[in-house]
Amino acid sequence: MPTFDFICQSCQNAFELFVRSRDTAACPACGSVELEKQVSMPRLKTSGTSALAMQAARRRDKVQGTERMVEQAKYEASHDD
Repeated sequence: MPTFDFICQSCQNAFELFVRSRDTAACPACGSVELEKQVSMPRLKTSGTSALAMQAARRRDKVQGTERMVEQAKYEASHDD
């Protein structure tokens, strides 16, 4: 299913949408079907982009894990069970 970028002519909302050939696209903000399809870059997945995505995911997971540990420590310190 292809992804397209649109700009709504009614509310000027810019959004990305998966559209099948038989479906009519509509603005998620106002519901208008008066849309302008934008030229979008193809998304390529190579070993280089895949490796960069994995590095970003690991960094994100590390930060989230640290945040969870800090919140757990705060919770445990404030609850003497």
